[in-house]
Amino acid sequence: MKNSNLKIVLGQINPIVGDLGYNTKKIINIIKNNQDADIIVFPEMSLVGYPLMDHIHDPLIRRRNRESIEKIKNLNSKAIIILGTFTEPKKIREKVHPFYNSAVIIENKIIKAIVNKRILPDYDVFDERRYFTFDDNFDPIQIKGLKIGILICEDIWDENYEIKVAKYLVGNGANILIVINASPYHINKFRIRKEIICRKAKEFSIPIIYINMVGGIDEIVYDGQSFVVNKFGQIAYKAKAFEEDISSVEIVIDNAKPIKEKNYEIDWREEVVGALKLNLYDYYHKSNVFDGVVLGLSGGIDSAFTTYICAKALGSDKVNAIMMPTRFTSQESLDLAEKLVRNLNINYRVHPIDGLFDIYENDIEKNLGKLKFDIADENLQARIRATILMYYSNKFNWLLVSTGNKSEIGVGYCTLYGDTNGGKNVPGDLLKVQIYSICEWINKEQEIIPKGIIERPPTAELRNNQKDEDSLPSYGTLDVILEEIIKHGIGSELDHLKDKGIDQKTINHVRKLYLNSEYKRRQLVQTIKVSESAFGIGRRYPVLKKIKF
Repeated sequence: MKNSNLKIVLGQINPIVGDLGYNTKKIINIIKNNQDADIIVFPEMSLVGYPLMDHIHDPLIRRRNRESIEKIKNLNSKAIIILGTFTEPKKIREKVHPFYNSAVIIENKIIKAIVNKRILPDYDVFDERRYFTFDDNFDPIQIKGLKIGILICEDIWDENYEIKVAKYLVGNGANILIVINASPYHINKFRIRKEIICRKAKEFSIPIIYINMVGGIDEIVYDGQSFVVNKFGQIAYKAKAFEEDISSVEIVIDNAKPIKEKNYEIDWREEVVGALKLNLYDYYHKSNVFDGVVLGLSGGIDSAFTTYICAKALGSDKVNAIMMPTRFTSQESLDLAEKLVRNLNINYRVHPIDGLFDIYENDIEKNLGKLKFDIADENLQARIRATILMYYSNKFNWLLVSTGNKSEIGVGYCTLYGDTNGGKNVPGDLLKVQIYSICEWINKEQEIIPKGIIERPPTAELRNNQKDEDSLPSYGTLDVILEEIIKHGIGSELDHLKDKGIDQKTINHVRKLYLNSEYKRRQLVQTIKVSESAFGIGRRYPVLKKIKF
């Protein structure tokens, strides 16, 4: 087999965390259907799902992991299997972290080798040092007459580590590198991966196979987009984005020649829509709890965008939009909401809440006397709406989807137990300006999000003639400041923003709003991570603090 081509099957699959029966069956079917392959490779931790978190300690999960490895090992297969899972060898059983994040290599019904992850990330969504032990073996594996270096996800992202796994493997004679991954998506992530992998392939003059998981798990989206790079640093093949893709790829080992590369870049807005749809779809179907989704429709852009994602992810028949007008709701909002509903062909109900609001106002006046109308009365409306939506959710077993964006969450312009209610938040990791841009992209061929929704000034309509800019800087300004704070920290030097026409008073105002809203963010529902720095998973800040600036 030496100096010959290699047929590799990329098992880009969407596993379910903890469901080893489901995952094992999927893996076995792929192996049985690809008997002519030389190697069949699956993503990092794909047998058990990732992140497994503290379930890794569960005796049931550990036993089923061992049983599933045995079941896969005993298959009649001419192909070599590279399987991502965890292992617990005797030599580390007494350690605080008794597990390895491993690639199990199976050949002819024998576990030929086990390669363990050498670099364990503990930033952002990753917490691997809580569970796994480092390994320091950098020997390639003999497969089909070739020396193959196997890396596990972070092993290839070595720029900021002293350990250089790829370099060590190539130095030890590797002819080809295979990287198995559970690499979460964020905007422009494929471009970053591409630059790293292509650079290393060219540097070492060696082909690299990069296989990635796909699917939604809690807040995380795995985008797939597995790819193969030749020794010239060119992408020779790329798998689908945001869906399972079982691909057979021939790797040229001998006499490889440069190719004419395709452009594999996807518009970031298309990617984000794909990520949100996949995560919501998997949340809904993997939980297997709900009979539909429900959300509050307002005639504004956030709820319109969320409704679109729900309809495209789950089908129009599963989406139930409830419009809950008060005396402050404009006819324009009602008309725009109805137009959106027609465009998406979803279920729709108008459920006025003014009667309930009147009862609350009369009861409060009876007990507290006549008080000035202020933010408490505005929030009361949001909380009445939340109660109504939760009733629909409970009554009809619908998942309540909330609609708050990252800009408003960032400065606390949201009502706890009101518009923040729900089981899943769709746009919570998107700034307002990004949502506008994506809605324009959605409308590129036909008007789906009514133009009036995009063009009207943002308003919560909780009092007469209310506009968001009564309480906040314009979203164009707010989002610039927030992006800097989220990426670089509350104390980052923001003087350069003055060159963009943003004054210090506005910067400090946003800083104060951001700091004072941590208690709200701590209580928000699970969102979907599409940025490098998302509120929620991977972000750890105390609620109680005092920072002066």
